[in-house]
Amino acid sequence: MKIIRYRMCLEQPLLATQLMGDPNSSVSFAFIPGSLVRGMLVHRYYQGRQGLTESAVAHDPLSRRLFFNGETRYLHAYPLLDGDQRSLPTPRALQRRKQDPGATVYNAAHEEFDRNEAEGADTLKPVSEPFCLLDEADLTLVEPQPGRLTVHVARVPKKGRAVEDGGAVFQYDALAAGQWFGGVVLADHDEDATTIRDLLVGPAWLGRSRSAGYGRVQIELVQAEPADNWREVGGDCPALSANEPITLTLLSDTILRDGRGNYALTLDVPILQAYLGSAIKALDPARSFSATVLTGGFNSTGQTPLAQVYALAAGSTITFTPAAALDDAAIRTLEQRGIGERRAEGFGRIAFGWLSADELTAAEGSPYSVRQRMVTLTPTSQVMAQQMARRLLDLRVEGEIARFVRDYVAPVARDMPANSQLGRVRVLLRRAVREDVPLATVRAALDGFQAAGRQQFERARINGTPLWDWLEGLLADPPTHDVWEELGLSRHKWPQVAKEQAAPAPAFTRAVTLKLIEATLTGASRERKRTEDAR
Repeated sequence: MKIIRYRMCLEQPLLATQLMGDPNSSVSFAFIPGSLVRGMLVHRYYQGRQGLTESAVAHDPLSRRLFFNGETRYLHAYPLLDGDQRSLPTPRALQRRKQDPGATVYNAAHEEFDRNEAEGADTLKPVSEPFCLLDEADLTLVEPQPGRLTVHVARVPKKGRAVEDGGAVFQYDALAAGQWFGGVVLADHDEDATTIRDLLVGPAWLGRSRSAGYGRVQIELVQAEPADNWREVGGDCPALSANEPITLTLLSDTILRDGRGNYALTLDVPILQAYLGSAIKALDPARSFSATVLTGGFNSTGQTPLAQVYALAAGSTITFTPAAALDDAAIRTLEQRGIGERRAEGFGRIAFGWLSADELTAAEGSPYSVRQRMVTLTPTSQVMAQQMARRLLDLRVEGEIARFVRDYVAPVARDMPANSQLGRVRVLLRRAVREDVPLATVRAALDGFQAAGRQQFERARINGTPLWDWLEGLLADPPTHDVWEELGLSRHKWPQVAKEQAAPAPAFTRAVTLKLIEATLTGASRERKRTEDAR
Protein backbone atom coordinates (compact mmCIF):
# COMPACT_ATOMS: atom_id res chain seq x y z
CA MET A 1 0.00 0.00 0.00
CA LYS A 2 1.13 3.54 -0.82
CA ILE A 3 -0.07 7.00 0.12
CA ILE A 4 0.09 10.10 -2.05
CA ARG A 5 0.04 13.35 -0.11
CA TYR A 6 -0.64 16.56 -2.02
CA ARG A 7 -1.50 20.19 -1.37
CA MET A 8 -3.89 22.29 -3.37
CA CYS A 9 -4.08 26.08 -3.79
CA LEU A 10 -7.34 27.71 -4.84
CA GLU A 11 -6.51 30.15 -7.62
CA GLN A 12 -10.21 30.97 -8.01
CA PRO A 13 -13.16 30.60 -5.63
CA LEU A 14 -14.35 27.01 -5.50
CA LEU A 15 -17.95 25.82 -5.24
CA ALA A 16 -18.24 22.32 -3.76
CA THR A 17 -21.97 22.44 -3.09
CA GLN A 18 -23.48 20.82 -0.03
CA LEU A 19 -27.14 20.05 0.72
CA MET A 20 -28.15 23.15 2.61
CA GLY A 21 -29.29 26.73 2.16
CA ASP A 22 -31.97 28.38 0.11
CA PRO A 23 -33.09 26.65 -3.12
CA ASN A 24 -31.87 29.68 -5.08
CA SER A 25 -28.39 29.55 -3.57
CA SER A 26 -25.45 27.19 -3.31
CA VAL A 27 -23.27 26.85 -0.21
CA SER A 28 -19.87 25.19 -0.44
CA PHE A 29 -18.34 22.74 2.00
CA ALA A 30 -15.52 24.12 4.17
CA PHE A 31 -13.26 21.46 2.65
CA ILE A 32 -12.76 19.83 -0.76
CA PRO A 33 -14.54 16.46 -0.96
CA GLY A 34 -12.55 13.51 -2.23
CA SER A 35 -15.25 12.90 -4.84
CA LEU A 36 -14.24 16.11 -6.65
CA VAL A 37 -10.62 15.03 -6.90
CA ARG A 38 -11.62 11.53 -7.97
CA GLY A 39 -13.98 12.88 -10.66
CA MET A 40 -11.24 15.11 -12.06
CA LEU A 41 -8.84 12.15 -12.24
CA VAL A 42 -11.45 9.91 -13.91
CA HIS A 43 -11.87 12.57 -16.61
CA ARG A 44 -8.10 12.82 -17.17
CA TYR A 45 -7.74 9.05 -17.15
CA TYR A 46 -10.17 8.19 -19.95
CA GLN A 47 -9.10 11.22 -22.01
CA GLY A 48 -5.55 9.86 -22.07
CA ARG A 49 -6.55 6.36 -23.18
CA GLN A 50 -7.56 5.83 -26.77
CA GLY A 51 -10.78 3.89 -27.19
CA LEU A 52 -11.91 4.32 -23.56
CA THR A 53 -15.09 6.38 -23.33
CA GLU A 54 -16.69 8.03 -20.32
CA SER A 55 -19.51 5.48 -20.18
CA ALA A 56 -17.05 2.54 -20.40
CA VAL A 57 -14.86 3.66 -17.50
CA ALA A 58 -17.13 2.09 -14.88
CA HIS A 59 -16.84 -1.34 -16.57
CA ASP A 60 -13.08 -1.34 -17.19
CA PRO A 61 -11.39 -3.58 -14.54
CA LEU A 62 -8.37 -1.31 -14.07
CA SER A 63 -10.59 1.79 -13.90
CA ARG A 64 -12.76 0.17 -11.23
CA ARG A 65 -9.69 -0.60 -9.13
CA LEU A 66 -8.38 2.94 -9.53
CA PHE A 67 -11.59 4.82 -8.86
CA PHE A 68 -14.67 2.88 -7.82
CA ASN A 69 -14.34 -0.30 -5.76
CA GLY A 70 -12.59 1.19 -2.72
CA GLU A 71 -9.14 -0.27 -3.35
CA THR A 72 -8.04 3.33 -3.96
CA ARG A 73 -9.46 5.89 -1.55
CA TYR A 74 -9.51 9.65 -2.19
CA LEU A 75 -9.60 11.34 1.21
CA HIS A 76 -11.09 14.79 1.66
CA ALA A 77 -8.70 17.74 1.35
CA TYR A 78 -8.87 19.67 4.63
CA PRO A 79 -7.39 23.13 5.41
CA LEU A 80 -3.60 23.13 5.51
CA LEU A 81 -1.79 24.63 8.50
CA ASP A 82 1.51 26.44 8.57
CA GLY A 83 4.23 23.80 8.54
CA ASP A 84 2.47 21.80 5.81
CA GLN A 85 0.19 20.03 8.30
CA ARG A 86 -3.24 18.75 7.22
CA SER A 87 -5.96 19.56 9.73
CA LEU A 88 -8.81 17.18 10.62
CA PRO A 89 -12.43 17.58 11.78
CA THR A 90 -12.70 18.63 15.41
CA PRO A 91 -13.98 15.81 17.67
CA ARG A 92 -17.43 16.56 19.06
CA ALA A 93 -16.32 15.40 22.51
CA LEU A 94 -14.10 18.48 22.91
CA GLN A 95 -15.82 21.20 24.93
CA ARG A 96 -14.89 24.54 26.44
CA ARG A 97 -16.50 27.06 28.73
CA LYS A 98 -19.15 29.23 27.15
CA GLN A 99 -18.65 32.62 28.80
CA ASP A 100 -14.93 32.36 29.55
CA PRO A 101 -13.44 30.04 26.89
CA GLY A 102 -9.77 30.53 27.70
CA ALA A 103 -7.16 28.11 26.39
CA THR A 104 -8.40 25.01 28.24
CA VAL A 105 -10.46 22.47 26.32
CA TYR A 106 -12.04 19.48 28.06
CA ASN A 107 -12.33 15.98 26.64
CA ALA A 108 -15.86 14.92 27.65
CA ALA A 109 -15.17 11.38 26.43
CA HIS A 110 -12.38 10.82 28.95
CA GLU A 111 -13.08 8.50 31.87
CA GLU A 112 -11.85 11.10 34.39
CA PHE A 113 -13.96 13.94 32.96
CA ASP A 114 -16.12 15.62 35.64
CA ARG A 115 -18.64 18.03 34.12
CA ASN A 116 -19.43 19.81 37.39
CA GLU A 117 -15.76 20.45 38.09
CA ALA A 118 -15.07 21.57 34.50
CA GLU A 119 -18.06 23.92 34.32
CA GLY A 120 -17.65 25.60 37.67
CA ALA A 121 -19.97 28.62 37.58
CA ASP A 122 -20.08 28.50 33.78
CA THR A 123 -21.48 26.05 31.22
CA LEU A 124 -19.69 23.97 28.62
CA LYS A 125 -20.30 24.05 24.89
CA PRO A 126 -18.72 22.12 21.98
CA VAL A 127 -15.65 23.68 20.38
CA SER A 128 -16.93 25.82 17.49
CA GLU A 129 -13.89 25.63 15.18
CA PRO A 130 -14.61 22.87 12.63
CA PHE A 131 -11.00 21.72 12.09
CA CYS A 132 -8.07 21.05 14.38
CA LEU A 133 -4.64 19.52 14.79
CA LEU A 134 -4.29 17.33 17.87
CA ASP A 135 -1.02 16.19 19.45
CA GLU A 136 -1.71 14.54 22.82
CA ALA A 137 -2.64 17.52 25.06
CA ASP A 138 -1.84 20.25 22.50
CA LEU A 139 -4.78 21.35 20.35
CA THR A 140 -4.49 23.71 17.39
CA LEU A 141 -7.87 25.02 16.26
CA VAL A 142 -8.54 26.02 12.66
CA GLU A 143 -11.26 28.41 11.51
CA PRO A 144 -11.61 28.42 7.69
CA GLN A 145 -11.45 31.71 5.87
CA PRO A 146 -14.85 33.33 5.28
CA GLY A 147 -16.47 32.16 2.07
CA ARG A 148 -16.88 34.41 -0.92
CA LEU A 149 -20.56 35.38 -1.19
CA THR A 150 -21.48 36.43 -4.73
CA VAL A 151 -24.88 37.36 -6.16
CA HIS A 152 -25.60 36.26 -9.74
CA VAL A 153 -28.44 36.93 -12.15
CA ALA A 154 -29.58 34.12 -14.43
CA ARG A 155 -29.81 35.20 -18.07
CA VAL A 156 -32.22 34.11 -20.77
CA PRO A 157 -29.96 32.48 -23.42
CA LYS A 158 -31.85 33.90 -26.40
CA LYS A 159 -31.59 37.52 -25.25
CA GLY A 160 -28.31 37.23 -23.37
CA ARG A 161 -29.71 39.02 -20.34
CA ALA A 162 -32.34 38.71 -17.64
CA VAL A 163 -35.90 39.70 -18.58
CA GLU A 164 -39.00 40.33 -16.52
CA ASP A 165 -40.57 36.91 -17.06
CA GLY A 166 -37.31 34.95 -17.14
CA GLY A 167 -34.10 34.88 -15.17
CA ALA A 168 -33.62 34.75 -11.41
CA VAL A 169 -31.35 36.17 -8.72
CA PHE A 170 -29.27 33.58 -6.86
CA GLN A 171 -26.12 33.58 -4.78
CA TYR A 172 -23.05 31.40 -4.33
CA ASP A 173 -21.22 31.03 -1.01
CA ALA A 174 -17.93 29.59 -2.29
CA LEU A 175 -14.54 28.80 -0.80
CA ALA A 176 -12.41 31.94 -1.13
CA ALA A 177 -9.40 31.96 -3.45
CA GLY A 178 -5.90 31.84 -1.99
CA GLN A 179 -6.54 29.06 0.51
CA TRP A 180 -4.47 25.88 0.77
CA PHE A 181 -5.82 22.40 1.39
CA GLY A 182 -4.04 19.13 2.08
CA GLY A 183 -5.31 15.86 0.62
CA VAL A 184 -4.34 12.19 0.67
CA VAL A 185 -4.86 9.30 -1.74
CA LEU A 186 -4.53 5.73 -0.40
CA ALA A 187 -3.73 3.07 -3.01
CA ASP A 188 -3.73 -0.61 -2.08
CA HIS A 189 -1.62 -1.43 -5.19
CA ASP A 190 1.76 0.25 -5.61
CA GLU A 191 1.48 0.46 -9.41
CA ASP A 192 -1.81 2.35 -9.07
CA ALA A 193 -0.06 5.03 -7.01
CA THR A 194 2.25 5.78 -9.93
CA THR A 195 -0.69 6.19 -12.32
CA ILE A 196 -2.56 8.48 -9.93
CA ARG A 197 0.51 10.58 -9.17
CA ASP A 198 1.07 11.28 -12.87
CA LEU A 199 -2.58 12.32 -13.31
CA LEU A 200 -2.82 14.42 -10.17
CA VAL A 201 -0.16 17.14 -10.33
CA GLY A 202 -0.71 20.43 -12.15
CA PRO A 203 -3.52 22.92 -12.78
CA ALA A 204 -7.04 21.55 -12.57
CA TRP A 205 -10.69 22.58 -12.47
CA LEU A 206 -13.01 21.44 -9.70
CA GLY A 207 -16.58 22.10 -8.61
CA ARG A 208 -19.41 23.99 -10.24
CA SER A 209 -19.74 27.12 -12.42
CA ARG A 210 -16.26 26.89 -13.92
CA SER A 211 -17.22 29.13 -16.85
CA ALA A 212 -18.24 31.85 -14.37
CA GLY A 213 -14.83 32.23 -12.74
CA TYR A 214 -14.93 29.39 -10.23
CA GLY A 215 -12.93 26.23 -9.71
CA ARG A 216 -9.32 26.71 -10.92
CA VAL A 217 -6.81 25.09 -8.57
CA GLN A 218 -3.11 24.22 -8.59
CA ILE A 219 -2.12 20.80 -7.22
CA GLU A 220 1.37 20.09 -5.95
CA LEU A 221 2.71 16.67 -4.98
CA VAL A 222 4.10 16.52 -1.46
CA GLN A 223 5.16 12.91 -1.14
CA ALA A 224 4.41 9.38 -2.32
CA GLU A 225 5.53 6.74 0.16
CA PRO A 226 4.69 3.31 1.58
CA ALA A 227 1.73 3.38 3.95
CA ASP A 228 2.61 0.41 6.15
CA ASN A 229 2.80 2.44 9.37
CA TRP A 230 0.89 5.50 8.23
CA ARG A 231 -2.00 6.90 10.28
CA GLU A 232 -4.20 9.79 9.28
CA VAL A 233 -3.95 11.25 12.79
CA GLY A 234 -0.22 10.52 13.13
CA GLY A 235 1.51 8.73 15.97
CA ASP A 236 1.49 5.05 16.83
CA CYS A 237 -1.57 2.90 16.38
CA PRO A 238 -3.04 1.70 19.71
CA ALA A 239 -3.88 -1.87 20.53
CA LEU A 240 -7.34 -2.58 21.93
CA SER A 241 -7.13 -4.17 25.35
CA ALA A 242 -9.96 -6.29 26.66
CA ASN A 243 -12.31 -4.58 29.14
CA GLU A 244 -10.59 -1.19 28.76
CA PRO A 245 -12.64 1.66 27.21
CA ILE A 246 -11.35 3.38 24.09
CA THR A 247 -12.67 6.11 21.79
CA LEU A 248 -13.36 5.91 18.07
CA THR A 249 -13.47 9.25 16.22
CA LEU A 250 -14.90 9.76 12.74
CA LEU A 251 -12.56 11.80 10.55
CA SER A 252 -15.17 12.22 7.81
CA ASP A 253 -18.90 11.68 7.35
CA THR A 254 -19.74 7.98 7.51
CA ILE A 255 -22.61 6.18 5.77
CA LEU A 256 -23.59 3.00 7.61
CA ARG A 257 -26.18 0.25 7.20
CA ASP A 258 -27.54 -2.09 9.86
CA GLY A 259 -27.94 -5.85 9.56
CA ARG A 260 -31.19 -5.45 7.60
CA GLY A 261 -29.66 -3.15 5.02
CA ASN A 262 -31.29 0.03 6.35
CA TYR A 263 -29.27 3.22 6.74
CA ALA A 264 -28.14 3.55 10.35
CA LEU A 265 -28.13 6.81 12.31
CA THR A 266 -25.92 5.44 15.09
CA LEU A 267 -22.84 3.28 15.33
CA ASP A 268 -24.29 0.53 17.53
CA VAL A 269 -22.78 -2.66 18.92
CA PRO A 270 -23.68 -5.03 16.02
CA ILE A 271 -22.29 -2.66 13.36
CA LEU A 272 -19.07 -2.02 15.26
CA GLN A 273 -18.59 -5.72 15.98
CA ALA A 274 -19.00 -6.53 12.30
CA TYR A 275 -16.14 -4.19 11.34
CA LEU A 276 -13.87 -5.12 14.23
CA GLY A 277 -14.47 -8.83 13.82
CA SER A 278 -14.52 -9.05 17.60
CA ALA A 279 -17.06 -8.80 20.40
CA ILE A 280 -17.92 -5.49 22.04
CA LYS A 281 -18.72 -5.52 25.74
CA ALA A 282 -20.59 -2.23 25.81
CA LEU A 283 -20.96 1.26 24.37
CA ASP A 284 -20.86 4.23 26.74
CA PRO A 285 -23.63 6.69 25.70
CA ALA A 286 -22.64 9.23 28.36
CA ARG A 287 -19.17 9.53 26.83
CA SER A 288 -20.24 9.33 23.18
CA PHE A 289 -21.05 12.41 21.10
CA SER A 290 -22.44 12.13 17.60
CA ALA A 291 -24.57 13.97 15.07
CA THR A 292 -26.12 13.19 11.70
CA VAL A 293 -25.80 14.99 8.40
CA LEU A 294 -27.66 14.67 5.10
CA THR A 295 -25.39 13.55 2.28
CA GLY A 296 -25.92 13.35 -1.47
CA GLY A 297 -23.97 13.87 -4.65
CA PHE A 298 -24.23 13.92 -8.42
CA ASN A 299 -23.37 11.33 -11.07
CA SER A 300 -21.93 13.41 -13.92
CA THR A 301 -21.89 10.45 -16.33
CA GLY A 302 -25.56 9.64 -15.89
CA GLN A 303 -26.45 13.28 -15.17
CA THR A 304 -28.51 12.18 -12.16
CA PRO A 305 -28.34 13.07 -8.47
CA LEU A 306 -27.32 10.44 -5.96
CA ALA A 307 -29.76 9.33 -3.28
CA GLN A 308 -29.86 11.64 -0.28
CA VAL A 309 -29.21 9.66 2.90
CA TYR A 310 -28.29 10.43 6.49
CA ALA A 311 -24.77 9.77 7.69
CA LEU A 312 -22.89 10.09 10.95
CA ALA A 313 -21.16 13.47 10.92
CA ALA A 314 -17.41 13.94 10.94
CA GLY A 315 -16.04 14.46 14.44
CA SER A 316 -18.52 12.06 16.07
CA THR A 317 -16.87 10.29 18.99
CA ILE A 318 -17.92 6.83 20.20
CA THR A 319 -16.61 5.34 23.45
CA PHE A 320 -16.80 1.56 23.77
CA THR A 321 -15.28 -1.33 25.70
CA PRO A 322 -14.01 -4.32 23.70
CA ALA A 323 -14.57 -7.77 25.13
CA ALA A 324 -11.40 -9.15 23.56
CA ALA A 325 -8.03 -7.67 22.70
CA LEU A 326 -7.06 -6.63 19.16
CA ASP A 327 -3.46 -5.98 18.12
CA ASP A 328 -2.27 -2.73 16.58
CA ALA A 329 -1.85 -4.27 13.10
CA ALA A 330 -5.56 -5.13 12.89
CA ILE A 331 -6.54 -1.66 14.09
CA ARG A 332 -4.19 0.03 11.61
CA THR A 333 -5.68 -1.99 8.73
CA LEU A 334 -9.20 -0.96 9.75
CA GLU A 335 -8.18 2.70 10.01
CA GLN A 336 -6.59 2.62 6.58
CA ARG A 337 -9.59 0.96 4.91
CA GLY A 338 -12.32 2.85 6.79
CA ILE A 339 -15.91 1.76 7.40
CA GLY A 340 -19.26 2.23 5.70
CA GLU A 341 -20.12 3.13 2.12
CA ARG A 342 -18.51 5.43 -0.49
CA ARG A 343 -15.06 4.97 1.04
CA ALA A 344 -13.48 5.63 -2.36
CA GLU A 345 -14.79 9.22 -2.05
CA GLY A 346 -13.36 9.90 1.41
CA PHE A 347 -16.29 8.75 3.55
CA GLY A 348 -15.88 6.46 6.55
CA ARG A 349 -12.47 7.58 7.87
CA ILE A 350 -11.88 6.57 11.51
CA ALA A 351 -9.23 6.78 14.23
CA PHE A 352 -8.95 4.81 17.48
CA GLY A 353 -7.60 6.34 20.66
CA TRP A 354 -7.02 9.77 19.11
CA LEU A 355 -8.43 11.49 22.20
CA SER A 356 -6.19 10.50 25.09
CA ALA A 357 -5.83 13.57 27.36
CA ASP A 358 -8.61 14.73 29.70
CA GLU A 359 -7.65 18.41 29.31
CA LEU A 360 -6.03 20.09 26.32
CA THR A 361 -4.40 23.46 25.73
CA ALA A 362 -5.85 25.19 22.66
CA ALA A 363 -4.15 27.65 20.33
CA GLU A 364 -5.18 29.28 17.07
CA GLY A 365 -3.65 27.79 13.94
CA SER A 366 -2.03 29.77 11.13
CA PRO A 367 -3.02 28.97 7.53
CA TYR A 368 -0.43 27.60 5.14
CA SER A 369 1.13 30.39 3.05
CA VAL A 370 4.41 29.15 1.61
CA ARG A 371 3.90 30.75 -1.79
CA GLN A 372 3.07 34.38 -2.51
CA ARG A 373 1.40 34.88 -5.87
CA MET A 374 1.78 38.65 -6.00
CA VAL A 375 4.43 41.31 -6.40
CA THR A 376 5.49 43.50 -3.50
CA LEU A 377 3.25 46.55 -3.20
CA THR A 378 4.61 50.06 -3.29
CA PRO A 379 3.98 52.13 -0.12
CA THR A 380 1.21 54.06 -1.89
CA SER A 381 -0.45 50.85 -3.10
CA GLN A 382 -0.12 49.33 0.34
CA VAL A 383 -1.95 52.25 1.94
CA MET A 384 -4.64 52.06 -0.74
CA ALA A 385 -5.07 48.31 -0.19
CA GLN A 386 -5.42 48.85 3.56
CA GLN A 387 -8.06 51.53 2.96
CA MET A 388 -10.01 49.19 0.68
CA ALA A 389 -9.75 46.39 3.25
CA ARG A 390 -10.99 48.83 5.92
CA ARG A 391 -14.05 49.67 3.86
CA LEU A 392 -14.80 46.00 3.34
CA LEU A 393 -14.40 45.45 7.08
CA ASP A 394 -16.80 48.33 7.79
CA LEU A 395 -19.41 46.56 5.67
CA ARG A 396 -18.77 43.29 7.49
CA VAL A 397 -19.10 45.04 10.86
CA GLU A 398 -22.46 46.55 9.88
CA GLY A 399 -23.72 43.15 8.78
CA GLU A 400 -22.49 41.36 11.92
CA ILE A 401 -24.00 44.02 14.20
CA ALA A 402 -27.36 43.60 12.43
CA ARG A 403 -27.06 39.83 12.87
CA PHE A 404 -26.17 40.23 16.56
CA VAL A 405 -29.24 42.40 17.19
CA ARG A 406 -31.47 39.98 15.28
CA ASP A 407 -30.22 36.83 17.01
CA TYR A 408 -29.47 37.96 20.56
CA VAL A 409 -31.44 41.17 21.19
CA ALA A 410 -34.78 40.98 19.38
CA PRO A 411 -35.84 37.64 21.00
CA VAL A 412 -35.34 39.03 24.54
CA ALA A 413 -36.42 42.65 23.95
CA ARG A 414 -39.41 42.39 26.29
CA ASP A 415 -37.06 41.49 29.19
CA MET A 416 -34.80 44.48 28.57
CA PRO A 417 -34.75 47.53 30.91
CA ALA A 418 -37.32 50.24 30.45
CA ASN A 419 -36.81 52.58 27.50
CA SER A 420 -35.99 55.40 29.91
CA GLN A 421 -33.09 53.40 31.35
CA LEU A 422 -31.88 52.41 27.88
CA GLY A 423 -32.08 56.07 26.87
CA ARG A 424 -29.79 57.09 29.74
CA VAL A 425 -27.06 54.77 28.48
CA ARG A 426 -27.57 55.91 24.88
CA VAL A 427 -27.03 59.52 25.98
CA LEU A 428 -23.71 58.49 27.54
CA LEU A 429 -22.70 56.74 24.32
CA ARG A 430 -23.53 59.76 22.14
CA ARG A 431 -21.48 61.96 24.45
CA ALA A 432 -18.57 59.52 24.19
CA VAL A 433 -18.73 59.75 20.38
CA ARG A 434 -19.16 63.53 20.28
CA GLU A 435 -16.59 64.51 22.89
CA ASP A 436 -14.20 61.55 22.38
CA VAL A 437 -14.23 60.66 26.08
CA PRO A 438 -12.61 57.36 27.18
CA LEU A 439 -14.79 54.27 27.50
CA ALA A 440 -13.78 54.06 31.15
CA THR A 441 -15.62 57.34 31.70
CA VAL A 442 -18.80 55.84 30.30
CA ARG A 443 -18.41 52.84 32.59
CA ALA A 444 -17.87 55.13 35.59
CA ALA A 445 -21.13 56.91 34.73
CA LEU A 446 -22.90 53.53 34.73
CA ASP A 447 -21.73 52.95 38.30
CA GLY A 448 -23.73 56.03 39.29
CA PHE A 449 -27.06 54.37 38.42
CA GLN A 450 -29.51 53.88 41.27
CA ALA A 451 -30.07 50.33 42.56
CA ALA A 452 -33.51 50.04 40.91
CA GLY A 453 -32.16 50.98 37.48
CA ARG A 454 -29.13 48.76 37.84
CA GLN A 455 -31.30 45.77 38.78
CA GLN A 456 -33.15 46.09 35.46
CA PHE A 457 -29.84 45.73 33.61
CA GLU A 458 -28.77 42.80 35.79
CA ARG A 459 -32.01 40.89 35.08
CA ALA A 460 -31.75 41.32 31.30
CA ARG A 461 -29.62 38.83 29.35
CA ILE A 462 -27.51 39.08 26.19
CA ASN A 463 -26.52 35.64 24.90
CA GLY A 464 -26.78 34.26 28.44
CA THR A 465 -24.78 37.10 30.06
CA PRO A 466 -26.39 39.74 32.32
CA LEU A 467 -26.70 42.96 30.34
CA TRP A 468 -24.92 44.91 33.11
CA ASP A 469 -21.90 42.57 33.03
CA TRP A 470 -21.91 42.64 29.23
CA LEU A 471 -21.79 46.45 29.17
CA GLU A 472 -19.10 46.66 31.84
CA GLY A 473 -17.04 44.00 30.09
CA LEU A 474 -17.06 45.93 26.79
CA LEU A 475 -16.38 49.28 28.45
CA ALA A 476 -13.62 48.08 30.81
CA ASP A 477 -9.99 49.13 30.39
CA PRO A 478 -8.76 46.69 29.24
CA PRO A 479 -12.06 45.11 28.13
CA THR A 480 -12.98 41.69 29.51
CA HIS A 481 -15.34 41.13 26.59
CA ASP A 482 -13.70 41.37 23.17
CA VAL A 483 -16.03 43.18 20.76
CA TRP A 484 -14.49 41.31 17.81
CA GLU A 485 -15.24 37.96 19.41
CA GLU A 486 -18.80 39.13 20.14
CA LEU A 487 -19.22 39.82 16.42
CA GLY A 488 -17.40 36.67 15.30
CA LEU A 489 -14.78 38.80 13.54
CA SER A 490 -11.42 37.89 15.06
CA ARG A 491 -8.51 39.42 13.17
CA HIS A 492 -7.76 36.38 10.99
CA LYS A 493 -11.31 36.74 9.57
CA TRP A 494 -10.89 40.35 8.48
CA PRO A 495 -11.11 40.96 4.72
CA GLN A 496 -7.86 41.26 2.80
CA VAL A 497 -7.00 43.22 -0.32
CA ALA A 498 -3.71 42.19 -1.97
CA LYS A 499 -2.79 40.43 1.31
CA GLU A 500 -3.27 43.67 3.24
CA GLN A 501 -5.66 44.07 6.18
CA ALA A 502 -7.03 47.08 7.99
CA ALA A 503 -4.77 48.21 10.83
CA PRO A 504 -6.12 47.08 14.25
CA ALA A 505 -6.10 50.60 15.70
CA PRO A 506 -7.49 51.07 19.25
CA ALA A 507 -9.63 53.97 18.00
CA PHE A 508 -11.28 51.68 15.46
CA THR A 509 -12.04 49.05 18.12
CA ARG A 510 -13.45 51.78 20.38
CA ALA A 511 -15.76 53.01 17.60
CA VAL A 512 -17.01 49.48 16.87
CA THR A 513 -17.64 48.89 20.58
CA LEU A 514 -19.78 52.03 20.87
CA LYS A 515 -21.60 51.17 17.67
CA LEU A 516 -22.43 47.65 18.90
CA ILE A 517 -23.75 48.86 22.26
CA GLU A 518 -25.79 51.63 20.62
CA ALA A 519 -27.32 49.16 18.12
CA THR A 520 -28.14 46.71 20.94
CA LEU A 521 -29.95 49.28 23.06
CA THR A 522 -31.70 50.88 20.08
CA GLY A 523 -32.78 47.50 18.75
CA ALA A 524 -34.25 46.50 22.13
CA SER A 525 -36.17 49.76 22.39
CA ARG A 526 -37.55 49.56 18.85
CA GLU A 527 -38.52 45.89 19.14
CA ARG A 528 -40.43 46.54 22.36
CA LYS A 529 -42.27 49.49 20.79
CA ARG A 530 -43.14 47.42 17.72
CA THR A 531 -44.53 44.63 19.92
CA GLU A 532 -46.58 47.07 21.96
CA ASP A 533 -48.00 48.75 18.84
CA ALA A 534 -48.99 45.35 17.44
CA ARG A 535 -51.17 44.74 20.47
